[in-house]
Amino acid sequence: MKAAVWHGKRDVRVETVPDPVIQEPNDIIIRVTSSGICGSDLHLYEVLGPFIDAGDVLGHEPMGVVTEVGRSISNVRPGDRVVVPFNVACGTCYLCRLGLPTQCETTQVREHGKGAALLGYTKLYGQVAGGQAEYLRVPQAQFGPIPVPEGPPDDRFVYLSDVLPTAWQAVEYAAIPTGGSVAVLGWGRSATCAPGWRGCAVPSW
Repeated sequence: MKAAVWHGKRDVRVETVPDPVIQEPNDIIIRVTSSGICGSDLHLYEVLGPFIDAGDVLGHEPMGVVTEVGRSISNVRPGDRVVVPFNVACGTCYLCRLGLPTQCETTQVREHGKGAALLGYTKLYGQVAGGQAEYLRVPQAQFGPIPVPEGPPDDRFVYLSDVLPTAWQAVEYAAIPTGGSVAVLGWGRSATCAPGWRGCAVPSW
């Protein structure tokens, strides 16, 4: 398959890499139909280089169609259309049950003092292959994938993977009252569309 692969500072290439396979009973494989580009990916392009290896597949905002499921998976089946959250969490540990899946005790990267593993995001977060690829292995798929209906275009749903829940969480933490005002400070547009990508969200392989 083709995937966006990290090779060094400011060096990301689309290359052919091995297709993912089921490794654990609670894995699924999806055929990626859209994958967002996150502002956090800028850190991989520059600052976090020491924590990523040449050949790592990037991307943590994917959605697609299930092509294969592990033997322990009953919540989705081949053919289902799903959005995949960026964090890899079990859904049953103490912290997941508290509503803190980004701190999942099952996938926590204790070696680096970090929280739950993330898709496509360095050794600090488990070095799980990412979703800027034609296919993706989704670990802990008994909890993460969100089934969505057929029909509406991907851009109706892909933001459920990271953008929308992250924004919602920020609003919740800020305790903005009904009718309140808020100023959002940031870097502006975090990604430039590359040739062959529509709307910075849908890869055209």
